[in-house]
Amino acid sequence: MHRPSASHLSIALLPLLLLGPLTSGTCRADEYFIEMFSSAFLPQSVTVQAGDTVTWVHVAGSHVVRSGVPGGAPGTADEPGALFEGPVDAQNPTFSHTFSGPPATIAFHDGANPSQVGTIELLGDDLTFVVTVLDNAYEPPLVELFEGDSIRWEHEPGEMLHTVTSGLSSAPADNPGALFDAVSSDGFPVFIYTFDVAGEVPYFCLPHECCGMLGMVVVQRRFLRGDANEDGVVEIADPIALLGVLFQGAAPSPCLDASDANDDGSVNIADAIHLLSYLFSQGAMPPAPFPAPGPDRTEDPLRCLP
Repeated sequence: MHRPSASHLSIALLPLLLLGPLTSGTCRADEYFIEMFSSAFLPQSVTVQAGDTVTWVHVAGSHVVRSGVPGGAPGTADEPGALFEGPVDAQNPTFSHTFSGPPATIAFHDGANPSQVGTIELLGDDLTFVVTVLDNAYEPPLVELFEGDSIRWEHEPGEMLHTVTSGLSSAPADNPGALFDAVSSDGFPVFIYTFDVAGEVPYFCLPHECCGMLGMVVVQRRFLRGDANEDGVVEIADPIALLGVLFQGAAPSPCLDASDANDDGSVNIADAIHLLSYLFSQGAMPPAPFPAPGPDRTEDPLRCLP
């Protein structure tokens, strides 16, 4: 039986874009609000984490929320409208933008009232997880995190001496201690390690290997949401690749989370429609991490593995 190509399927789906996406994305992180008055906005500065959303809300007057500063240098984040721009008025009562990327101070202003300038303080998206080292156990024994995140192992006071040693075992073939090998004791109660490479990192306690004192770290890759073919950009090739996986038996990417364009925790036809809507029908952009790569800390079964 002849099966239509993924490109034919994407063209066939274009009329559906007039109906909008089938599902909405999962709510992420926090949302902050800035009220727009006739000649001022409040608050003037907001501090957010990557993945958080800022929504400007119309109270009075007509406004154009625009990133950058008036007269900002072209090609920089200060260039007016380089990162975001949208009207806020009686006909367009809100404008929202989700922030992602490295730590930065992002300026914005009211294009209709250029003297009104504010800032968004974007904090880093690296996290530190705590693992307690206690009586022949690491708690929790399994930690899932992203490239750039860290673990802080904390020794329980009064416990016997342990180690935090990378590797499956002390057998030479398992290369014990290749990444880290630290004492955990009352004298050395804290050890911190940052994971920069995606993959599974087992570790164990040398003195209590025989007792099954083992731990595991699963390090996921940072990714760009909607980049189903993982070429670093979101374009028509991505919904085509996704349709090929769904309907033609093409091999899925090991980073399933990147294909979850609407961030609903599953990969299905709604993701292809969401991408086509964004690309061709002024639909909503994919949720963070977008438009820059980053982690997805939404609770769902999808992962971004090597």
